[in-house]
Amino acid sequence: MKLWKKALFGILMFVLLAGLSGQVSASSSSSDSDANYWHPYPSGLKMGDIVLGHSPDTDSYIPGYWTHAGIIGWYDSNIHDWIVIEAYYYVRLTPLREFMKRYDTFAVLRVRTDDTTRYYAVVFAYNQLGKSYSFKWWTKEVYADSYYCSELVWASYYWASNGAVDIDANPGWSWKYADGVAPQEIYDDSDTYVVYYHHA
Repeated sequence: MKLWKKALFGILMFVLLAGLSGQVSASSSSSDSDANYWHPYPSGLKMGDIVLGHSPDTDSYIPGYWTHAGIIGWYDSNIHDWIVIEAYYYVRLTPLREFMKRYDTFAVLRVRTDDTTRYYAVVFAYNQLGKSYSFKWWTKEVYADSYYCSELVWASYYWASNGAVDIDANPGWSWKYADGVAPQEIYDDSDTYVVYYHHA
């Protein structure tokens, strides 16, 4: 996408994001999971930070320790919480507090890039809202009709940086991850670093 088109697109999306404060879907409630873990609320978060969770329930079929990923969109002052964009049943918005409750271990990663790239990563993720969940964990696509959690996060940064930021620690084929991108690979990638970690 040409730079001027990307800039115009970004401005329009910022206006839309700002207008969404307080309009998080009621479907993104803690009723999605019986888990109710407690973590101290993280401070110093930024738009575009990556949130990771570990659930013992999915250990058996998701490779690596981390079992879910999402991307922080914006702070909603009406509910006093950050909003996470995640592929969880489908691509949707979830308050960070609700996200944190589902996982016995919770972490926040920051991508080694500039704030503009972080912003456009959020814009990309936001534009996928409503898309269905993909179970094709053995592969990954930037442009897709459906996404699994870490694929959405990876694609957002790949698109926002025109391919310069590839947060897949094993971008080629491997026996463990095939051609996909697992939450663990995002955690292990040299382009990300931990800014918050807590085990309940």
